[in-house]
Amino acid sequence: MESSHLARAAEPAFEASPVRARALLGQCRELVRERLNRVIGEALEKLELDLMKLVDQTHARNDQQVLREAMSHLRKHRGQIAVAFDRSFLEVFDRRLDKPRLASVTSTAELRLEDLKLVDDSAIESEIIVGQLAKKAKDGLDQEQLMGIRARIGHLLANEELPDDVNPIAPEAIIEALQRACDQIPAEFAVKAALLNAFQPYVAGGIGHVYADVNQCLIANHVLPRIRHQVRKAHDGGAQGGSPQKPQGMDAASAARLGRTQPLRLDQLLAMGQMMRSGGMPIPGAPLNMSQAIATMALGAAEMSAALGEAIMNGPPEVRSQVARMLSDPQRYAFEPAMQIPATPALLSSLSEMQATLADAPVNFLTTLDGDLRAQAHPLDQLTIELVTVVFDFILNDKALPQPVKAELARLQIVAVKAAILDRTFFARRQHPMRQLLDRIAEAGGDPEVDTSAEGPFVVGLRAIVDDVVADFKDDLGVFAAAHERIEKLASESIKVREAELQTTARQLEQQEQAEIAHASALAEVRRRIRRKTPDFVRDFLLEWWTRVLVDSYLKELQGDDSWTHRLGIVDALVWSVGTLRKTEIAQLASMLPTLMRSVMRGMNAVGMPADARHAFFNQLMQAHTATINAAKGTMGEATLPDAAAANDASTEPVAPEPAPAAGAAPMGGDYYLHAVKAMERGALVEFVSEGDPVRAKLSWISPRQTIYLFTSASGGRSLSPDALAQALRSGAARLAGETAGLMDRVVEAVVGPHSVPAA
Repeated sequence: MESSHLARAAEPAFEASPVRARALLGQCRELVRERLNRVIGEALEKLELDLMKLVDQTHARNDQQVLREAMSHLRKHRGQIAVAFDRSFLEVFDRRLDKPRLASVTSTAELRLEDLKLVDDSAIESEIIVGQLAKKAKDGLDQEQLMGIRARIGHLLANEELPDDVNPIAPEAIIEALQRACDQIPAEFAVKAALLNAFQPYVAGGIGHVYADVNQCLIANHVLPRIRHQVRKAHDGGAQGGSPQKPQGMDAASAARLGRTQPLRLDQLLAMGQMMRSGGMPIPGAPLNMSQAIATMALGAAEMSAALGEAIMNGPPEVRSQVARMLSDPQRYAFEPAMQIPATPALLSSLSEMQATLADAPVNFLTTLDGDLRAQAHPLDQLTIELVTVVFDFILNDKALPQPVKAELARLQIVAVKAAILDRTFFARRQHPMRQLLDRIAEAGGDPEVDTSAEGPFVVGLRAIVDDVVADFKDDLGVFAAAHERIEKLASESIKVREAELQTTARQLEQQEQAEIAHASALAEVRRRIRRKTPDFVRDFLLEWWTRVLVDSYLKELQGDDSWTHRLGIVDALVWSVGTLRKTEIAQLASMLPTLMRSVMRGMNAVGMPADARHAFFNQLMQAHTATINAAKGTMGEATLPDAAAANDASTEPVAPEPAPAAGAAPMGGDYYLHAVKAMERGALVEFVSEGDPVRAKLSWISPRQTIYLFTSASGGRSLSPDALAQALRSGAARLAGETAGLMDRVVEAVVGPHSVPAA
């Protein structure tokens, strides 16, 4: 067969002596070490904030607790992690550098069963997380840089086709070193995994720069200045028949590390199953994953089915757990052949009979399936039933789903079992029709705006759709696609009702926002114009009533004598009229008073000021004007008046001091919660915690000036200012639900482990 690989350029290149090659490898090690230590150090400074954000975005309390513990351990062990990473990287680098060059071995030998043992489950978890984080890092790398590293480091190691499990600076090696550093923390695996996942973006981003520096260093030393692709015919050992042979002098443990290149014969796998059934003691030697054993068998479908059944039925619980992981990611484990094992006909027949006769399945129906029914199924089918049972246990205990929606989902249990057996990609593929249907039902049912009461239009419609699915599904998965479309339409109709209500509420709130902005602007302008010696009754009138007159101008966009500008001029005139006047200004006051009084009366009428309050104000104003005129007439000399007036004009005073920050409130500039609120977009989910159960609501509308946030749910709505919402988040009265994965993604993660990522 043909395969693509890297080759040297045709031009002269560096020819390394062993001593020179070792020296360059040592130089690369120190370069990578220095760069990575810098990356880890920068990450350690930022991880606590990242984890805090994840806490606010995470809905599940267990996950929140894990993240908080990760933050706590990070604070305590930051220095220890940095030191451990440096030490671990050197250990991993040196171990890989001295590892036998297995990739270039061509002769093989038959493996001995007694040299194999089952991998510990925690080791499998660690292997999976390292592999997946390394894959994420590779996906984001410049592939030319990555290929250059493989070719140039391989050239120094005299191994032109350098595999990643030997490459001392492969992403797997760097992630493994980071994992070892996190393992130094005295915490549970989930906490360490959370830290490792938080590190990943920083490490992935740093590897690209590290590789560029290493390639540049090696090019400067004439190590393969140019790399090109070649396609050549690769020898397919399997095509010649028989098994590859172990090279002379190669022990069984080393041969076991060849993994997929060493297929097991049927009798070997069955013997291994027999050993596991009898509780045989593990014999020292290299570990062998069940995935490697099963997925690499050169067997026919019938033999594979029998061998897999033997392993599942007679192996320890760890085997079943690992097969579950393999079902969730068959490509990673080369498990595709086993996915083709046909469903047990007798089981399908029995499930179809139950589907036709059982109108309403009990909530925990799958846990009560008759033992005879399970016994007639292939072990892989039995395992599938167990996994689907756990799926529905998870679904039916999800607090985010309303009970009427759970009741309808429970009726799909038999259908889901059949669908998962007929198409075994149920756990591996997000696009599996049954998965998509379950996801959409949960998404619509969990939407706070959808009325999910038992006799509401959504649940009644959902019940009819489930009725049809249960009645119509035989073996055509297209039934689920049609049901998905109906759910989509049903949810859309339910939300339209809310949208009509939202428009009315939004208009009212927008008017409220405009009024609040107008009032704040009016208040600021009035306060700016009040003098220190302005009489109290004038100050009170302006702040309480004339601000309303100004708001009236602002909202109605009035013109002429009722305009905002004209009414602000009334404030200036009124304040001047009760201030300290010169004798020459008495005539000016007398001439303007009639017009001023008419304008003030006009404003009072516009805002409906009570008659008795108006009369009281005018009486006090007349007395103040009389006193002002008498004082101006009795002034002994006018030489000092300009200075006094200037002092009066220059002195302004806020009517009230600015409100102090609320107790416990963070400063505006560094308030994480206020920043989080400002970053929210429509559609965000927030849980408001009251004395009863938390109420989940959706951010449905943000006012044009972003001063009002409207949250809606089927039970009603609530509006808050950004400051009020930030305070609620700070105090724990509200929490961000964040963007959660789809229901089935969360379920599969819970069933088969936190590091399985189903393919699209």
